[in-house]
Amino acid sequence: MTATAAPSVRTGILDCVQVNLAVLADRLHGPGRHLALGARLRFEPRPGPDGLPTVDPAPEEQLREGAALVGLRPDAVAHRVPAHALRAMAERAPVVYAVADSYAMPWLPYAGRAHMEHSFLVGAHPDGAEVEDAYDNETAWGPARPGRWTYPWDRLPTASFACALSPVPDHRAPRPLLRLDDPAAYVEAYAAHPDRLAALRRLTAETWLLTRARHLHAAYREQLGERLDAADHLRRWDQLTATAFIAQRRAERGRPVPEALLPDLASLLAADREVFAVRPPRP
Repeated sequence: MTATAAPSVRTGILDCVQVNLAVLADRLHGPGRHLALGARLRFEPRPGPDGLPTVDPAPEEQLREGAALVGLRPDAVAHRVPAHALRAMAERAPVVYAVADSYAMPWLPYAGRAHMEHSFLVGAHPDGAEVEDAYDNETAWGPARPGRWTYPWDRLPTASFACALSPVPDHRAPRPLLRLDDPAAYVEAYAAHPDRLAALRRLTAETWLLTRARHLHAAYREQLGERLDAADHLRRWDQLTATAFIAQRRAERGRPVPEALLPDLASLLAADREVFAVRPPRP
């Protein structure tokens, strides 16, 4: 294994679908382009696992929107792509972006332990498949760190979808956009769910996604030259993510969890509107 991910890619504020798209964005357009993935800050929950709402977008939808934001074009997206077909794609393109089940990815701590949709890059190498993954996260089974690995092609998972990406000429930086639904129903769904442990496990993932999205949006706004007064707000989101993780661990051991978790979530979601309000430039 070798280290990877261009130093300009801020892996700590990207999710597992965005992070490898970010690597390609900077590789094809130059350092910092990946921050445009944060141009649109959304809170638009959709139905998710265990009957709970989620802010986690469908991966292919997320890829298409993210690619447009950073000036990339997905070419001929293929679905249900087994390893031999990934190889054929990689032999025709410099690199292929793919999304598959993390359970079958031998380079991740999730391998054989947890199912989730996760992206990776793959290219053809004389010794097999050269896999690149810039994902950076602490997991329950150890750290996931950016790296590059070579595997026999038959060790790769079947991708739910895969494509090559090419640069869009004359791309213009997207304007910041907020789409923030009322959080009341979302918070209430977690408060009222009958399986408290299932709700806390899902909420741990939700707060992780929410927090990274807000850091990424703030980073993009700062890249555009805006002065956001968001530092304290982002620290509170970081604290909430840590609290959710601790609450899950305590619940798994049959211990009481912090009562302020959901009220704090509601408060932060409500505060997003003011902290991240898109205001017209000063004359």
